[in-house]
Amino acid sequence: MSSTENNRSKDELSRCIMETAIQLFSEQGVESVSMHQIAKSAGVGQGTLYRRYANKADLCIGMMQDSFDQMQFKVTHYLRETSGHSVQERLKGVIGILLRFLGQKSKMLGIIQVQLMKERSKDDFYQSPPYQFMHGMLTDLLSEMPEQDRAKDFDPPFLAHTYIAVLSPHTYRHLVYVKGYSHERFYEQFCSLYIDPLFKS
Repeated sequence: MSSTENNRSKDELSRCIMETAIQLFSEQGVESVSMHQIAKSAGVGQGTLYRRYANKADLCIGMMQDSFDQMQFKVTHYLRETSGHSVQERLKGVIGILLRFLGQKSKMLGIIQVQLMKERSKDDFYQSPPYQFMHGMLTDLLSEMPEQDRAKDFDPPFLAHTYIAVLSPHTYRHLVYVKGYSHERFYEQFCSLYIDPLFKS
């Protein structure tokens, strides 16, 4: 540990690491930057860096933490405010919130997903806090649907996983930026294919 590092608080070290990583990622791209380079540029030992962030995926998640927290707050607040509405309406509302978040952050979310699957076990994406929140929230909401309102039988945890798979940042960017789908059309197609058929008309 360097003398400079000794003179900085834990919060200062974390902030310095994060600011350095953001700058290097912006200049060189996430793939081109190593953890060693981040530690050296931030003036910290590699042990200090790895105690805070196990890999670049963790760093990217750290950069997005405020955005994740805001998204989670919006979803939780929406569900609380619409507790008396139908499951169908609330599902569409939640998907709308998730899609707006995806539209704003799809590039960084895609990087996080790639880094998680590259640097750790591929299953680690499904253990990440954002996935756990979305899967649990969607499973709970789907489970609230009364049996008499269901047009078909379905397994809520499986369907929640399917929803998240369709809302992949890579799928979103391909459909919007390559295939030319508007954000609104993406939302309409999702609802007409994956939500409306679940309910009796």
